[in-house]
Amino acid sequence: MKILIIEDDDAIRFTLRDLLELHGHEVLAAADGEQGVALAARHPEFIFCDVSMPGMNGFEVIEAIHRRPEGRLVPFVFLTAKAERSDQRRGMALGADDYITKPFSEREILDAIASRTSRHRSVRERVEELVEQRRRELGAEWSHELLTPLNGMIGGLELLQLEIEAMGRTDLKVMLALVRAGAERQERLSRKLIRYFELERQREQPGESARTGVCAAESAIRRAVDRVVEESGRGSDLDVRVVPARVPLPEVFLTDAVAELVGNALKFSRPGQRICLRGVVLNGRYVIEVVDEGPGMTARERESVQPFRQFGRDKREQQGLGLGLAIARRVAEVGGGTLVLGDTPTGQGLRAAINLPLARA
Repeated sequence: MKILIIEDDDAIRFTLRDLLELHGHEVLAAADGEQGVALAARHPEFIFCDVSMPGMNGFEVIEAIHRRPEGRLVPFVFLTAKAERSDQRRGMALGADDYITKPFSEREILDAIASRTSRHRSVRERVEELVEQRRRELGAEWSHELLTPLNGMIGGLELLQLEIEAMGRTDLKVMLALVRAGAERQERLSRKLIRYFELERQREQPGESARTGVCAAESAIRRAVDRVVEESGRGSDLDVRVVPARVPLPEVFLTDAVAELVGNALKFSRPGQRICLRGVVLNGRYVIEVVDEGPGMTARERESVQPFRQFGRDKREQQGLGLGLAIARRVAEVGGGTLVLGDTPTGQGLRAAINLPLARA
C-alpha cells in the first residue's frame, strides 16, 4: 500500500516511515503541508498527517486534498498531541477518519491502517455496486426509449415496402402517420438529450453564462405553451397568465424549461384537471410557476430529482428519459436562478417554480 506521511517533526516522520516500510508499505514523506498536498497528487492509498505544522496546518491540508474528488476516497488520519484533542471535532467535520495521539505505538498505527482501509473498501465497493446497478438500469431504459420509436419506424417502412401496391389510400395514410409519429418522438428524445448535455457544458464552463443572452420571458412561455398544446391537444386544461419581463437566458432555453414543466404537469394529470401557469415579477425577480392537480411528489422524491431518473414508474407507464425536471433545473441555474418543487396550497398535485433574476437594463 502507498502511504503518505505529512509530519514536520523529523524524528516522528523517520520513525513512522521506517515502521511502515518494515511492514511492506511504499511510503511518501513530506516535511510540511504544502509538500504533502503536492505528494497527494501521486495517489496515496492512506494518509497520516500532523495537525500542528508551520505554514499550512493539518486542517488546511485535508481541505486542500478533499477539493479533488479522488482525495475524499483516501483514509485520512490525524496525528496529534494530547493538548490538541479539542480540535478533534473540527477534524472530523472536515472529513478525517480518525485521530492518533502522540506518542503512538506500532500496534495503534497498524490497527488504524487495517480498520480504516477495511471501512473505506466496504464503502467503495458499495458505491461501485450502486453505480454499476444504475448503469445497467440506465442502459436498459435508454435502449428501450431510443430504440422503440426507431423499431416502429423501421417496421412501418418495411411493411410499406412489401405491401404498398396492395394498400388502399386509407391504409397508406395510417401507416405513414405511424411512421411520422415514431420519427417525431425520436426527434423529441434526441433534442432533449442534446439540450441536456448543452446545459451541462454551460454549467461546467461558467464563463459562457455571461454570453447566453437575454430574452422576453412572456414570448418564451407562449412558445412553450403552443408546443405542449400541439403535442397534447389539451389546451383547454391550461390556465395561463403571464406578465412581460426580460430575463438573462436564451429564449430557446427558457422555452424548453417551461415546456418540460407544463408537459410534466399534463403527463401526471387527467384530462379535465386544470394546470395553472403563472409568470409574475416578485421582489425584483421573475417567477414562473406551474401548478397541477396530479398525484404530486413526496418530499423524498423532490429531493432526489436527478437526470435520467423517473418516479413512480412501477405504478404507471411512462415514456421518456427522465430528463424533464433536470433540464428545467439546469436552465434555472444557467440563468442565475433556482427551480423549487413543493406542495400546492390544496395539498394535491405539484407546484414547480423557476425563480430568475431580471435582466439588467
